[in-house]
Amino acid sequence: MGRQWNAIIDALSGGTMSINANLTDIEALLTTLQADVADGVAVVNVQDGDGNIFGLDRNFPVEGTITANPIRATTGGTGPTGFTSTSYGTIATANTGRLGCTIFNEGAGRLHATLGTSTTSTTSYTVSIGSGEYYEVPFNYTGLIGGIFATAGTARVTVLS
Repeated sequence: MGRQWNAIIDALSGGTMSINANLTDIEALLTTLQADVADGVAVVNVQDGDGNIFGLDRNFPVEGTITANPIRATTGGTGPTGFTSTSYGTIATANTGRLGCTIFNEGAGRLHATLGTSTTSTTSYTVSIGSGEYYEVPFNYTGLIGGIFATAGTARVTVLS
């Protein structure tokens, strides 16, 4: 396996590695890596749960499609906005452009939040956020976020896009 893959592994095992390349070079490298993986992934040694090492020294085939997807970076956000409802309310609307969302409970009450369209209550929720606690919604979750405070409280909500 791997003309360029082995060069990367060798460079990393030596400590540090610097990659200075333009987009065309990166795309060429990804194409090469995809071809290398299609040849199989080399496995030299395997360690079991007891620490025993077994020598295999062979390639294992990889099935399926390998796709490189660019990582979208956030360009900013909205907020923080306040959420203070002691009855079910919307913390953040569904938004396909949202990359992330943070919720900080700065009030005394406990905030119960739900990811999805089900109504949140103090007994049915995704996460319970206590006073002074912070919750980071799973990255790239774009659905509705609802919530309710058990007692009066305030949360600061920042939506990243």
